[in-house]
Amino acid sequence: MNLGLYVHIPFCKSKCRYCDFNSYAKMEAFIKPYFSALMKEAEYYKNTVQNVDTVYFGGGTPTSVEPKLLGQAVKTLFEIFDISNDAEITAECNPGTIDLDGLRVLRQSGINRLSIGLQTTDDEKLKVLGRIHNFDDFKRCFENARTAGFDNLSLDLMYGLPDQSLEDWEKTLDAVKDFGAEHISCYSLKIEDGTPFAKMKLNLPDDDLAADMYELAVKKLAEQGYDRYEISNFAKPGKESQHNLKYWRCDDFVGLGAGAYSCVGERRFSNICKIDEYIAAVQQNGSAENWSSTQSIEEQMSEFMFLGLRCSKGVCDSDFKARFGVSFNEVFGEVINKYTDWGFLVFDSDYLRFSDKGFFVSNTILSDFV
Repeated sequence: MNLGLYVHIPFCKSKCRYCDFNSYAKMEAFIKPYFSALMKEAEYYKNTVQNVDTVYFGGGTPTSVEPKLLGQAVKTLFEIFDISNDAEITAECNPGTIDLDGLRVLRQSGINRLSIGLQTTDDEKLKVLGRIHNFDDFKRCFENARTAGFDNLSLDLMYGLPDQSLEDWEKTLDAVKDFGAEHISCYSLKIEDGTPFAKMKLNLPDDDLAADMYELAVKKLAEQGYDRYEISNFAKPGKESQHNLKYWRCDDFVGLGAGAYSCVGERRFSNICKIDEYIAAVQQNGSAENWSSTQSIEEQMSEFMFLGLRCSKGVCDSDFKARFGVSFNEVFGEVINKYTDWGFLVFDSDYLRFSDKGFFVSNTILSDFV
């Protein structure tokens, strides 16, 4: 089986008000030591990580660091690991953090896919979110990415924003049509503890309006030629995120960097989160792992269903049997029967998947498989 590689770049120009990711602003002094530690950690896994066919640079904001540094990291990873020549290599990119020359450096290094954080086309709402870019910055970034040779671009959009109406959201969906991105992700804003938003009194859309926003996205993006292949992800034919599919299929992946998470077989493990502690641990031990867990067979089955059902195709019973030796009906029959009787889950040949209306209550259904 091929393996995915996740590389965490925790640096940002500034931290968005809704963000609870392991990311840090104004830590420039740590950037070069951090990249040195990243490559040392990669060496640590050299003999255990084989057949890599996806690499994903996430953050943080990977494009907030010097492009040559990121490009050199890609080249070094190719030297350390057996990465296939046609591997999908993605970098997250925020508008306003990289220019045309920098994008050319990334493309020439081997990065062939960008995930651009637009969120909304409304400049005022971008300010509320704490984003450093405006819509014009995004347009320039997108055009520069095409000029630099990127033919696989993904956009991140966010709905359920403070004071956002259905009409506001529709304007964003209509505006992105003109760009022809290969992939679009639509995420509902979640207010996480410890973020600036959690301390603010915000006028947020209620659940019914948020559901209407999601339904509108599904409708509009289908009209634009995008297939909903996962609850929050839409792609032109053949342009699904191969790396993210590994997460939803419970395929193996290894994470490098501060706070990075890994899944290999039944083992789950993660790294130290703080940048300075991560660097020190790698310099001393080669690895910064500080947590691990071995899943029981029951936990693996639950995870397989919970993640697999997020995909429009659903969960294949033959795949479940091949992995666990039993049908998913033997393990989860009561839950499956309840939701198929209610019309939220359907059998489609060998697959169990959400019905159209099932997607709107997916969180409730998925929780019953845990």
